[in-house]
Amino acid sequence: MGCVCPKCKSNNIIPIMYGYPTHDAFKEAEKGNVKLGGCEVFIGGGQPDRFCKDCETEWCVENFLVEDIVKIRFRYWSNWGYYDPESMEEGQWAFEVFPDGTVKYFAYPRASRRILDKEVVHIEIEKVMDFYQNVIWLYRPWTEIEECRVCDGCSYELTITYKDNRKKKLTGDLGGGTVDKTVTDFLCTIPEFRDKLDGSEDE
Repeated sequence: MGCVCPKCKSNNIIPIMYGYPTHDAFKEAEKGNVKLGGCEVFIGGGQPDRFCKDCETEWCVENFLVEDIVKIRFRYWSNWGYYDPESMEEGQWAFEVFPDGTVKYFAYPRASRRILDKEVVHIEIEKVMDFYQNVIWLYRPWTEIEECRVCDGCSYELTITYKDNRKKKLTGDLGGGTVDKTVTDFLCTIPEFRDKLDGSEDE
């Protein structure tokens, strides 16, 4: 699904280009395929990078707040043992956290999306908002990320989906680093998921 306007939900979206434009860039702007944002570029980002041709809204994912998150998904999978593409044993797990307090859990085989186990729980919205804020902080350029590297064990992918349909991802290994600890500490506060998470990490 392509990018949509966070204000009017139109998909009539074009990128905003900064810097001195080339001849081709001028031509693309005349065709309406790109919007020229000027030559000034802010250090550290934060400038609008998308433009809605229908309502003329400009925005940037970097400026989105917790209220602009549609979902956070934390997926991790086992790297240990013999890889069998036909196996129907659990080897991949995912948690999806929604703004309304819904948290979903799924267990899959390592090489498939066939659901072997699932559960849905509801928690306080304030708890979700606090978690969202902690995750957004992980993506800030000044945040020092401590990573854990493992040969076996589990690897993870953390994905934020925003209301314009764009996604931001972080990846790494599960082992007590800044990113995975932030997420697993939150998930372990949900009693229904604590045992599932601990059991999967031990594999």
